[in-house]
Amino acid sequence: MVFNSGVYGGYGIQMFRAEGFNHYIDVYNQRRETTLTKKMDEFGTATGFKVGANIFQFLVDDILMGMRVSYQWMKEKNEATANLTNGAARREYDLTLKTFGIGMFFSYYASRLWDIKFLDATLTWNNADLVNRLIEPAQTTEQKLSNPESVIGFSLAGGITFYPLPPYISLEGSVGYSFFSIEEMEFEDTGGKLQVDEGTATPMTNFIDGGGLFAFIQLNISVPLGE
Repeated sequence: MVFNSGVYGGYGIQMFRAEGFNHYIDVYNQRRETTLTKKMDEFGTATGFKVGANIFQFLVDDILMGMRVSYQWMKEKNEATANLTNGAARREYDLTLKTFGIGMFFSYYASRLWDIKFLDATLTWNNADLVNRLIEPAQTTEQKLSNPESVIGFSLAGGITFYPLPPYISLEGSVGYSFFSIEEMEFEDTGGKLQVDEGTATPMTNFIDGGGLFAFIQLNISVPLGE
């Protein structure tokens, strides 16, 4: 039995469903179709970074098991452009998804160079920030929004780990599916809710209505603590 700990960092992609936000964007494009030179694209694919720590890992016979914590921030930014009477203008929607997670993982230790992760289950706390930025010839204005409180979700994943310098350095690739949602978004300055669209005062309740597939590649640095 081998016991170790360590830290890791990596880069990846997260897909998600944003029915409420994309409906808002569809209405935005429709109301400005005569002036827009580029429509706002829909949201659903974010990229970004993950950092974390392996609190502990045990290797018992051929099964590697452990507990880890992580923090990831994923971004997606889209823009629309328009020709106005005073010149060209650009609107940007800058979305950031922030996730804290704690979970357990189980791997089959194939050799000193490889292991196959067959289960990585993580409990997550999810938040979102949105910046609505309007860039005009004479000025730039911003509105900042965020969800009122963290939303609990979870993710399941599997993957492969390669050890170029076992057991200290390893490269890990993982693929999985996340389950989370963000119902409401609040304006930072007024505390008001984001509406279903510009034509109604009804608050949006399905800003992000589901998670999706994700993939990460990360570098792990381990410190053996004993046998």
